[in-house]
Amino acid sequence: MIKAMVWNKYLQEEGLDKYSEIVKLFDSDSEAIKLVKQALLNDRILRSVFMQVLPEEKTGKMEICNKNLAAEKIKGDKILADYIMENKGIFLCGKPKMANEILTRGCKIIVAVTDRHYDKVQFPVANLRQCYIPLPDRRFLTFKSSGLFHDPVSKPYNKNSLKFTGVGGKIEKNNALTSFEKLGPYSEGFIDFLAYQPLYSLPDGKGNFEEAEYGNDGKKALPYLIVNCAISPHRISKISQIEIDDPGLSMLRKRISPLLRDMAKKRQSLGKKLMPVLERFFNSGQEVIPLEDYLLFIPEEIGIGTARKQNHELFHVTFHEQDVNMGGQMCDREELYTFEDYFKKHEIKYVDPFFKIIKETHIGIRDMISAVGVIKFLYKSKGEWKGNRLELLESFFRAYFRRVSYIYFERWESLIDYLGNVITFYFDRDDVLGQAGLKKLREWHRLEKERRRKSKGNSRKIK
Repeated sequence: MIKAMVWNKYLQEEGLDKYSEIVKLFDSDSEAIKLVKQALLNDRILRSVFMQVLPEEKTGKMEICNKNLAAEKIKGDKILADYIMENKGIFLCGKPKMANEILTRGCKIIVAVTDRHYDKVQFPVANLRQCYIPLPDRRFLTFKSSGLFHDPVSKPYNKNSLKFTGVGGKIEKNNALTSFEKLGPYSEGFIDFLAYQPLYSLPDGKGNFEEAEYGNDGKKALPYLIVNCAISPHRISKISQIEIDDPGLSMLRKRISPLLRDMAKKRQSLGKKLMPVLERFFNSGQEVIPLEDYLLFIPEEIGIGTARKQNHELFHVTFHEQDVNMGGQMCDREELYTFEDYFKKHEIKYVDPFFKIIKETHIGIRDMISAVGVIKFLYKSKGEWKGNRLELLESFFRAYFRRVSYIYFERWESLIDYLGNVITFYFDRDDVLGQAGLKKLREWHRLEKERRRKSKGNSRKIK
């Protein structure tokens, strides 16, 4: 139970106490409002954003694609699909003043959360187009392309002659669908894709609506809400901001640990072999994952996700620390491209040093190097974590080699030597990767090769 004095102080600090309708909205005893208030008080890196529920005639149907996950029970008789439908057709209305006015008219506003501005990182607002709805089981529904979440909010989106900024179009929706078809309903290493919904009109930030169809060369296109499920609203890029109020990430680890146990149970129920770090925590009986294990868990998950991308020949055009959350989940599924579309989108030319490698082997070497860059960002975020840097890289590569399919694993054996100059060029200035790191990479590949040989031999004996 949240004390009124605590909540009223929060409203004052946020400058929301002057908006009477917003105060009334927060006074509701609905489950959704209680969860939002708790999330905001427990995690001061989050802030509230006000989402207008668009009229039915201004949206298309919410298409729930991941029916397996959507059918999961969340609380009582309510399933995940119920929470999706309760929040359908939402889009950023604009500033809090505008939300207050919309409420005065009797229209519906839903309160969501996203991250606060922090100007000491490359991406001050990591979730620039995405808001989150807290769920009773500690996960979050994510609504991508639901507005432009500057902090403070200026307007719901930007528009020029070619496109809206703050929303996603048909290509992103189709990419999300393709990744779902390839990766399946339970996406190890990724947030879980759930649904999408076309929007016909969008709030203009002044209390009116603007037609959302936009186009280039006269071709009409619609923006789409893309709905996912994530275990954390925070991206790795904001780790230094999180550390300010949560040294040692103790509160974050306390919140996320039950979800990691649930993750392990689900993977086991699906017949998946747990990776070492997650298995160690799951079997330990500890309530909260220790910091040293948590820091290893994140690259382990990134390794799984990178391998699964490779197995299905899905490629990110760009990939960095903003694209992974603090649960190790890759977030921007709608930016995954097939092999053919990747070359078109990236406009890779024969002069590109990776052109021949990617074209001939279909190995996503750019994705691999970018993923290692995320791991380097993680251990460089705090001085005392640098001592773990080799362990973090090993956690990533061992998970990647463990999960990558046989055909790509075999190609890596010759690729490691072929890539020697490339790896040294990119990482020689780092005291881990470079010539010494190349030896480690060969060793990690050799260990996995030996494990696979023994596993194959044991399976033959069983037969």
